[in-house]
Amino acid sequence: MKRPFRILITSLGFLWALGSSLSVYATTLSEIDVSGGALIYERSCLVCHGIDGHGDGPAAFYNSAYSASRPRDFTVGNYKYRSTPSGELPTDQDIFRVITNGIPGAMPSFGGLPESARWKVVAYLKAFSQDATGKKPETVTLPEPAIPTSSASVAQGRSVYLALDCHSCHGVDGRGRVGLTRAKELIDSRNLPMPPSDLTLAGSFKIGPSARDIVRTLFTGLDGTPMPSYANQLHGQEVDAWHLANYILSLSPSN
Repeated sequence: MKRPFRILITSLGFLWALGSSLSVYATTLSEIDVSGGALIYERSCLVCHGIDGHGDGPAAFYNSAYSASRPRDFTVGNYKYRSTPSGELPTDQDIFRVITNGIPGAMPSFGGLPESARWKVVAYLKAFSQDATGKKPETVTLPEPAIPTSSASVAQGRSVYLALDCHSCHGVDGRGRVGLTRAKELIDSRNLPMPPSDLTLAGSFKIGPSARDIVRTLFTGLDGTPMPSYANQLHGQEVDAWHLANYILSLSPSN
């Protein structure tokens, strides 16, 4: 595999977000000519993620959008946005969706590219992922059915929020003030400061602000960041994830 292609693979491995429906391309990835993927990276991704995928491109240092968190270094194998368990690689669909939709406040959408071109990027990442683990990623199973929001659910969610110690980072009010003792100590996998998200702002939820998006994040975690998976803590009480999501959503004035 030539160097530009490996750059593409390691730099896009984190990608995940909600998006449009998938097409037949998802079932024929191994048949796609992916040589154009490197050109896509060089033209559209290198400026932020750098030539070697270390998250050290020119925009990483000068773009104010990254003042709190620079583009991530994906050469170390941490994949932030996934539908798979913590520490696992993303699925093809995970990667395709974020390429299509982007990440609000951080990465633009590339939905204007032809769908086949976006799948070429996915195909190269898929090949690299198989080399790295030898197994197919599987998505986490979310608890069903969802629990509709209600005053009782929100109250239960607040209890879960406190029991899981979410307030030590995000604060009792969810605003994630850096003045909190633990919040001041938070760093990412590169030992860079990473302030906790303000849960009262919908824009803080990079993979979507719905209850289902929040529940998924609780079970997957955000690898490479201080946000862990709570799958073990919620084991046997999975329904509490919905209550917690309802409480978090209640913190936003827009809800």
